[in-house]
Amino acid sequence: MSRQGERRARTPENVKDFWNSEARDWGEDPRVTIRDHHQRLLGIGVTQSLLDGRKRVLDIGCGSGFSTLHYAQVVGEVFGEDFAEAMVARANRFLNDDAYFDRIMQDYAPNGATPRPTNVKFREGTILELDHPDATFDAVVTERVLVNLATRELQEQAVAEVARVLAPGGVWILPEVSEQAHDRISGFRTKFGLSPMERYWHNLYLDEPEFGNVLERRDLRVRQVTRFETYQFLTKVVHPLVVAPDEPKFLAGFNQAARRASESYLSHAAVEAIGYDAFFNDVFRPLLTEHDPDKVPAFDKVISGVIHDEPSFAGCSHQLMYVADARERG
Repeated sequence: MSRQGERRARTPENVKDFWNSEARDWGEDPRVTIRDHHQRLLGIGVTQSLLDGRKRVLDIGCGSGFSTLHYAQVVGEVFGEDFAEAMVARANRFLNDDAYFDRIMQDYAPNGATPRPTNVKFREGTILELDHPDATFDAVVTERVLVNLATRELQEQAVAEVARVLAPGGVWILPEVSEQAHDRISGFRTKFGLSPMERYWHNLYLDEPEFGNVLERRDLRVRQVTRFETYQFLTKVVHPLVVAPDEPKFLAGFNQAARRASESYLSHAAVEAIGYDAFFNDVFRPLLTEHDPDKVPAFDKVISGVIHDEPSFAGCSHQLMYVADARERG
């Protein structure tokens, strides 16, 4: 059985029940919505840069509210909503329990202590029926929300709702998982003798060509797609090879080093521009020495083969972030 829970039919009710149970089972741990916390922190940084200066933001599918609180640092006001009432209760605890806020931020925020925002509100809400007037927000964030909808029809309904509440010229930031991205990283893993990436029962991964058409039908133009290839290659391919036959730990120093390296070299193209040897030995290895020194000898053995083969890890990511702009309505 997966850590993601007992496999069952994917229905709207089952998915909601799953996330409510996760909110209860994980206690105070903010990793309830994504185990790979350093992936989350990397995504928060990219999202903050895209939101900076926006006036009114909706974070629908906000989960425990951890990411929402970081978005609030760079915008006018942000509304966090989630369909799982237990998640909303967790999010509101950040606003009502000073000790809880300070403890979680000290342990899990990228720079430790984080100022408490006063421009955040949390409440229940569903992306399928947003309780907001048309053109209310100049930015919307949905973090792995569409993949938690049970059918393609519901995914398209969600796109229509976001397009409705997004003001002309507004931006929609949506980290998701696609069929193509999942297959790509699984192919890399099997090439190096690792098992394919697990598929979670409650997720319906996007089909990239069709999803592009769905966005176009709602006057949403894809500005960019960020794939976090460097981080994903390091943590989902290199790290498992380094610790084999053990399983890698998400909070390991290796992943922290991968996040820091990826902040400057986010894509395969950025790594390719300076060369594999320079990136792995001159950029990443010193960070690994700082954050996870015990893994350096095994890393040296693994990475020498990778550098020799120089496999293009372009597209090697099951996490991707769409950025879509709302066109002016004529």
